[in-house]
Amino acid sequence: MLPTRLNNQISTRGSLLLAGVCSLASMYLVLAMIGALSENQIIGLPTVPELTLWGLPLSLLIRDFAMALTVGSALVGGVLAPKPDAFLGRVTSLSALVWVLAIAAQSVFTVSEVLAFSISDSLNLNVWWSLLSQTTVGQVMLVQAVVLVFIALLGWVVLDRVTGIIISALAITAAFLPGLTGHSSMTETHNAASISLGIHIVAMSAWIGGLIALLIYLLRASPDSGTVIRRFSALALISVIVLVESGLLNASLRLDGPAAIVTSVYGAILLAKISILIVLISFGWRARKKISDSAEQGPLNNVAIALQAGREILWMGLVLGLSVALSRTAPPGEFQAGDQIIWVALLTLGLFLPFSLFYLLPLGKGTVRFFRNYPDVTAIALVIWMYLFTTFFTSVTIGQSIGAQWFALLGSAITIYLGYQFISSLALNRSWSTAGFAVVGIPLVGWWMEREIAGGLHWSFWVVTLFAVLFILFLMRPAQQKSATNFDDLVEVST
Repeated sequence: MLPTRLNNQISTRGSLLLAGVCSLASMYLVLAMIGALSENQIIGLPTVPELTLWGLPLSLLIRDFAMALTVGSALVGGVLAPKPDAFLGRVTSLSALVWVLAIAAQSVFTVSEVLAFSISDSLNLNVWWSLLSQTTVGQVMLVQAVVLVFIALLGWVVLDRVTGIIISALAITAAFLPGLTGHSSMTETHNAASISLGIHIVAMSAWIGGLIALLIYLLRASPDSGTVIRRFSALALISVIVLVESGLLNASLRLDGPAAIVTSVYGAILLAKISILIVLISFGWRARKKISDSAEQGPLNNVAIALQAGREILWMGLVLGLSVALSRTAPPGEFQAGDQIIWVALLTLGLFLPFSLFYLLPLGKGTVRFFRNYPDVTAIALVIWMYLFTTFFTSVTIGQSIGAQWFALLGSAITIYLGYQFISSLALNRSWSTAGFAVVGIPLVGWWMEREIAGGLHWSFWVVTLFAVLFILFLMRPAQQKSATNFDDLVEVST
């Protein structure tokens, strides 16, 4: 048998690999659903190569992973550790180099996408340099590359705390710069949108990359792991607060009111990302609380905490994948009378977002006794309300959109509330009749919504609907006290 520590290292590395797979799967699935991986060919007009449509998101995802690891390793190894960690310094250098390579690939794919050039034509030095020197996107890439070269050189020779702080500041600066490009730069509120997006990216990089760096630090059996864990917990808390605040501000600047959340693909992806972030926050909060309680009793079990961090990174992989897909999705335009609720947004409001709240709150908290005693009513009420919400939504948009905005806000809140009652009651009672009403009724509502689409239902409808059905059946598992969540086995005091 393998030694315990080596076996755990393999397990956590597997978690990191699985996180990358989850990121790729979620990103490409969303992009395929919105048609971003293919382009209609029009006679006489150039077409973006298919390789570019697939390659550009991949380069962005690799860039984001490398960005997070660079920022996280610099902070953990150069600032949080009691003394600079040379190994994490080398990780910082290598991830910065990967970041530079990802930017280089991104620049080539960007030329190909903007000018509809083949990849070979996009490698023309004159065209490529024109992008880097004459456009905002290219100039940001160029500045990033220069900063990252300094990080790669300095990270390899971390000598003291000052060097670590300098590298961390450079990494944070490089992570902030992408906020100056993209959809934010095309809005009237350019400055606020760009700054909030840059801060959002930095906070996410510090949180995700810091957790990966912490995992690396713990698996190397470092003697100061307890100090680093406590310091990272404080950094994670600050990062989450900044992440949520900046994300809400940025979303409010891009969306034209609450109606855009339920009537646009952009809003639906944003809801899915929020759902996963709530799960991540609650997951991390309970883990940090258990770690803090265990730390008061004695030395911490580094390997157990590392395994816990590996599970958390899996969820973070989904967030990164959705973030790249969101960056490739155009924000919705102004609301128009007659806009309809889309199926993915409705499912997220009725199932996935309520589940994240159920995961956050104590078991059974907020469940109405009537619904808990009669769980079938919750499924029926949710199905009926989803039908009414979608049916009457367009009736309040006649003449002006202000009615639709308020109706969308109120309707979304009711959908989340009824969804929470349904999920909580189902998880507590495990009633097959309750699950049956939802498994049959919810797909019927979706079919009724989308039945008049020209050419028939898109394959994405069936994928999302099947996922919703499997999700409902997943809730039939035996309920467990979430305060335990097996943390006693994962984060135990070393003897």
